[in-house]
Amino acid sequence: MLLVYFAGALVLALALFLVRRKRWNYGLLAGYSLWLGGLVTYEAFHLGEVQYTFFMPDSLGILFLAVLAVVGAGAVFHSILYAESRTDDPGVTAVHHSALVLFLTMISGILLANHAGVLWAFLEATTLTGSVLILHHRDQLALEATWKYVFVCSIGIALAFGGILFLSIAAQTVETPSLFFDDLRLMVPAMHPTWLQLCFLLILSGFSVKMSLVPLFNVDIDAKDMSPTPVGGLFSSALMNAGFVAIFRFYDCFATSGILVWMNRVLLITGVLSLFFAAVYLLKVRNFKRLFAYSSVEHAGLVMLALAAGGVGRYAALLHLVLHSLVKSSLFFQLGQVYRVFRSKRVSDVGGYLKLNPMGGTVLVLGFFSITAMPPGGLFFTELLAFRAFFDAGYAWLAVLCFVLLLFIIGALGTHFVRLLFGASQGKPARHAGIRGWESAAQLVFLGVVVGIGLHVPDFLQRLIEQAIQTLP
Repeated sequence: MLLVYFAGALVLALALFLVRRKRWNYGLLAGYSLWLGGLVTYEAFHLGEVQYTFFMPDSLGILFLAVLAVVGAGAVFHSILYAESRTDDPGVTAVHHSALVLFLTMISGILLANHAGVLWAFLEATTLTGSVLILHHRDQLALEATWKYVFVCSIGIALAFGGILFLSIAAQTVETPSLFFDDLRLMVPAMHPTWLQLCFLLILSGFSVKMSLVPLFNVDIDAKDMSPTPVGGLFSSALMNAGFVAIFRFYDCFATSGILVWMNRVLLITGVLSLFFAAVYLLKVRNFKRLFAYSSVEHAGLVMLALAAGGVGRYAALLHLVLHSLVKSSLFFQLGQVYRVFRSKRVSDVGGYLKLNPMGGTVLVLGFFSITAMPPGGLFFTELLAFRAFFDAGYAWLAVLCFVLLLFIIGALGTHFVRLLFGASQGKPARHAGIRGWESAAQLVFLGVVVGIGLHVPDFLQRLIEQAIQTLP
């Protein structure tokens, strides 16, 4: 099935590139969304089955593959709305939709890969396909953001490749060297810890560009700012999850060696710095796209901190990523409607949005309460578990530091959201832009699911997360 899925995705991408008629193009794009959903269904019934040597669906992969299918369907829907609201050349739209299909396909390969080299190759492919999505507007700013993204991502991918090379050197000390993750989990206790430490440092630094983490988080901000809003939603959810999975695969394997405590310290430093930079930039930013992008840096840092704390923090980290994907993609999708009303993404140019677009304003109200971890949203539950993990691990200082930084972040987000919803615009006169209430339906469903999970975590979701972290000591 996996080979059929990849072949079908390539055929659909080629068809999207060649077909320039809007309705046909939209139909093919929607067809891919169903194709991805079929893959999730198939792989869920074949857990632990090796496929074509280099792939194996496990609980972690299925968890985020399901999130990819849901968020990807939302991105497809809003990409069609985005194309309908503009007068772009049909050829430009066709290229964009073709790249979107390839981008989602590459992420699915990351989530199912069972080999370090194959995972690295698919991550590199997201750089190439993602750059086409960023370039969509074809103006000077989009071109600059694209080149930045390609350049910095190439540096990150090169660092990660260096980490895999160090891992290969370490593997030579065992009888049957292998880069399959299942084999590595058994082999690393016999490897020299110095090589493993160098590998993890380079892997974390390199893949941080995909997860919006320190040190290479900044280029991701420009990419989300210059790309269409559905693409920004994918970068803040699906790509961020893929970056986490890539880092977690190595963390999970190396946890059976003697460097687990050291890795947790590195993750603590990374998480604290990410949270700090997010707080600093959020206090200064005056652009809604960048506001949401820096918010992703904050949540990526929290995930790393929860994972490093161990215990219930590991469960909180994975559930937090799932819920964050739904919330952040909803906010980015809604931002497309905000731009259609105000023709600007600057904070000073917006105001009174709740009155102009009641359904869209409702999405932003729910989104604000969700993204700032207010009850009864699911992120309140996961952050509560993360703070509990901090205290259980003896990191009371970390809990206090995070609480202070989160107060600054909530204050910054609250100020901008209140202005957008209730303030007075100083820019161009607002317009209705023909926005219909049903355009916000998918976003409301996403946010409703987040609230529902905050009240009760479904058994299947809890089981998947518990199985994903059960190999950690």
